[in-house]
Amino acid sequence: MNLATRKYNLIQELTTIDESLLEKLELILKTSKKDWFTDLTAEEKQEIEIGLKQAENEDFISPETVMNRFAKWH
Repeated sequence: MNLATRKYNLIQELTTIDESLLEKLELILKTSKKDWFTDLTAEEKQEIEIGLKQAENEDFISPETVMNRFAKWH
C-alpha cells in the first residue's frame, strides 16, 4: 500500500473516531512536530556540543570499558 492510499485510509478512519481519541491524536501530532533541542537550556546545549566534539575526536570511553569497570556491582 503506497503512502497516498494509507493517508486516504487514515482520513476515512478519522471520520468515525470519538472525541477522546481525536484529542489524543491531536496531542501526538503537536508533540511530534516539536523540536526538543529548542527546549534545552543554554548549558544543556553547550554540554551536547562538547560531547559531540569529543566523539568526533574519539575522546571518549567505550561502553564496553564502562561496563567492565562497573561489572562487580552488576
